[in-house]
Amino acid sequence: MTDTLSGGAAVPEALVAAPLVLPFTVPEHPRNVAFRQAQAARMLQTLGVNLHRLVDGDAFQRAARHVQNFFAPELGIADTRTCSFDTPRFLLAADHPAEPLIDPVSLTAEIAALTVPEPDGECAVARNFAWLTELLHLTPVERKLLLWAYCAETQHPAVLNRVLGCVPCENWADVIEALSILLEEPVIAVAECLVLPCRLQAMRLILTETQRAPSSLSQCLDASDTLIEVLETVHRSKNALIFDLLEPRLPHWSLQPQNDVPDAALLEWFDQPVADVFIASLSGRPLNAANISAAITWLTGWQVPDAQCEPLAGHLPLDVIERAVQRCFVEHGQRNEPVTVLALMQALYAAAS
Repeated sequence: MTDTLSGGAAVPEALVAAPLVLPFTVPEHPRNVAFRQAQAARMLQTLGVNLHRLVDGDAFQRAARHVQNFFAPELGIADTRTCSFDTPRFLLAADHPAEPLIDPVSLTAEIAALTVPEPDGECAVARNFAWLTELLHLTPVERKLLLWAYCAETQHPAVLNRVLGCVPCENWADVIEALSILLEEPVIAVAECLVLPCRLQAMRLILTETQRAPSSLSQCLDASDTLIEVLETVHRSKNALIFDLLEPRLPHWSLQPQNDVPDAALLEWFDQPVADVFIASLSGRPLNAANISAAITWLTGWQVPDAQCEPLAGHLPLDVIERAVQRCFVEHGQRNEPVTVLALMQALYAAAS
């Protein structure tokens, strides 16, 4: 059993019985907040120091202004303004003063000289990160990637996510090079982390679709609700953390009936084969072999022939496929073993039986 209060206190049994009350009534534990704020500040310092290596032109000015405004008190800047680079010029007043350009060399020196506090290691999030790393045998790159994704998703205001959104990526080579700089890890180690199948994606810890190149760094650091909930929950043991990680959760938000997502929107958001999976799921139709193959590709990046999925047709809804893939990768991660296509298909056949 796990406690579901973010922080150190146990949850009253009455609230455990009605967990839907918790997100609206239980405040975040101060130590979790302090940990996230300190980590985000360190990440923004890393971004500020390396920004000139990641982006140039107006995008650099926009990102640099966000970094500069975040550290305004430490830099001795009294009057921080909303960055006009975020607003189209035709929407600004005619007499709007021109933003002074930020010099990359000066910014690098100023941000590098700042003293940023160390994160508080005595909190639920820090302990859960340590347990996840140990239990799933995460590599240093995987752990740092999850930490960046968590902070980018949960920092308020979302300065870190905005700066990452200013860094464009045309292909995965750009992504890997940029992440190598930010994570301070070798390019080859970052590439190995993202090679198909990307187990962080398959375990539903990040939502990045590694078979499609993101348009910016923020899109490849997309933390899942699962990751956030598992990190911010107080677990009584390591087994409880794994149990929570594998706990069934709400289906993809677009599959929830109250959202009434039209087919046209799904076709716009996803590639045709994946959109067909969602459309079939929303309409209550059983998934055919092509749908199951597309779901596997969406969850892992692996291309499994339709014929190999034919015996599973009509027996596996999308949420069951998602849980079976996640469990397979988590269990192999615990044993520090790579997942093979055979192992994945065996897990899916077991789920269908």
